[in-house]
Amino acid sequence: MQNAIAFCDNDVVVVAWSYGHKVEGCMGFAIYRIDPAGAETALPSMAVFPGFTPKRGQTTASFPVQKFYWKDPYARLVADQTGKRRFRYKIVPLAGMPGSLKPMTIAFLVSNEIEIGPTVAPNWHVFFNRGLISTQRVSTALGGKPAKGALLAAIAQKGGKLRASLAGDMIAALLDFVRRAKAGGALYAALYELGDDELIAALEGAGKKLHLVLSNPDAGDEQSASAITDGNAASRGRLAKTAGQLIDRMLPNNQIGHNKFVVHVDAHGKPAAVLFGSTNWTATGLCAQTNNTIVCDDARIARRYHDYWKQLAKDTLAAAGDPKALQGPTLRAWDATAKSFAIGTGMRATSWFSPNTPKLRASPAKEKRPPDMEEVAQLIAGAKHAVLFLAFYPGSPSLANWAAAAQKANKDLFVRGCVTHPSAAESFYYDLHGTTPAPKPKGTAKGGRQDPRVIQAQALGDNIPAGWQKEILSAGFAVTHDKIIVVDPFSPECAVVTGSHNLGHKASFNNDENLIIVRGERAIAEAYATHVLDIYDHFSWRWIIQSQGQTRAETMLSTVPDEWQSRYFDAQGNIKVAQLRFWLSALPAS
Repeated sequence: MQNAIAFCDNDVVVVAWSYGHKVEGCMGFAIYRIDPAGAETALPSMAVFPGFTPKRGQTTASFPVQKFYWKDPYARLVADQTGKRRFRYKIVPLAGMPGSLKPMTIAFLVSNEIEIGPTVAPNWHVFFNRGLISTQRVSTALGGKPAKGALLAAIAQKGGKLRASLAGDMIAALLDFVRRAKAGGALYAALYELGDDELIAALEGAGKKLHLVLSNPDAGDEQSASAITDGNAASRGRLAKTAGQLIDRMLPNNQIGHNKFVVHVDAHGKPAAVLFGSTNWTATGLCAQTNNTIVCDDARIARRYHDYWKQLAKDTLAAAGDPKALQGPTLRAWDATAKSFAIGTGMRATSWFSPNTPKLRASPAKEKRPPDMEEVAQLIAGAKHAVLFLAFYPGSPSLANWAAAAQKANKDLFVRGCVTHPSAAESFYYDLHGTTPAPKPKGTAKGGRQDPRVIQAQALGDNIPAGWQKEILSAGFAVTHDKIIVVDPFSPECAVVTGSHNLGHKASFNNDENLIIVRGERAIAEAYATHVLDIYDHFSWRWIIQSQGQTRAETMLSTVPDEWQSRYFDAQGNIKVAQLRFWLSALPAS
């Protein structure tokens, strides 16, 4: 029976395992990455036993993992001669005394083979960046004194080491899509923030083939001078000289043109592919926030986005420069109807756009749920096994409220989420627990109560464990900027929600947005689940340190085998940790 399983996206690998019970005498596990040629590489380790000092280059072969699931963020940097990144993982239980551990006689475990990369289904390519700046690595790169200005300078530098590391595959994904126009055809883009010089230069290179609807964000992400209210002023001026069509979509306050998509129309005038997701075309969007981008080569979905682009253009031109006339009745009526596409065996994609309500938001207390959010809320309510999500600032009501309702209805549902703005985490807590409980919960963050299942992203700041450095949390407004929901990822009924939509009512009422729901494609769902829990795990420990005032990091390994294993298994072999139970639920039945 297989009892070790690996998952991946284009950025990170997660491996989970179990012997079905505690392993008597086990001091932890050495974990090895195995390439197709059979070469084994021990994964790096950070924690040490008491009396030892952490050293660069130490591995799990000497200082083992005292857990039953682990991440490998370094595999993405390793490729064979063909450029592929295919690996299995070997888990070896160790026993003995610290400093002289040996493999146990019990059999080691080997996972399934995974391949790191963006191609998760035919015509669907999913990219996640590594936009986590609240790390010891980034703090060290910034001289131990992480500051916003120094970080922004580093990530704006074309070809810079920190920029390349944090962006991962994202820059290449965007640039490669823009280059498609060189082979023929044109690009039709609708963008919210456009401030990265390398990306602007690529769009300039598209020349007259570029048709761009460009909105007017605030200049708060440091992409342009703070005195300029239009954050795209510089890029607007540059592209006005080169683009075949530049449409200025200048929305009034409390409304944003939040799209981030590009359609490639081929040389015959037919939409061929579309790029969309949460990634703004700025240095912060590429490097200093968590983001995702999909490149979809399905002509039907590309046509759907192209039709929406034409509706945006028509609405903008009809307003004749009057901001209050934007998002008129024709656009709103068009947006209010979804379109669904059957893709392959069992896979279906449903496309939504907004604003899709008859009017702007007026009285939230009396409002009817927008049609796209009704479908999202029902999807969450129908979850049987898991609801995972990342969000920025969804407002209320939002996915946080619907996830709380689902958790309340099914106590066994595995719910995990991470958000930038505390209001969403607090909404989850109060909807789940009510507003009157007197006992202070274990996970109480500054400003309001939060449940450990749905947390606000935090960095090491007020409380810093011994031996660790202060971290920088954000370089703008957002930290977790993904707009992702994953439902039942290991089920045939799995679903992923993503796009530019902030996953709350306000975006459907007031914003230009796009959203897609992909059902029935487990490979896509697993990639998104891997990303969500990677980000959640990163911030979960930091949230505990900051919210509970702890200053002891998990840098010391236990010398008592039963002590650390008791966190994961009881005496009868039942799994006590929900996330381990979640990962292992993907194993095939014996």
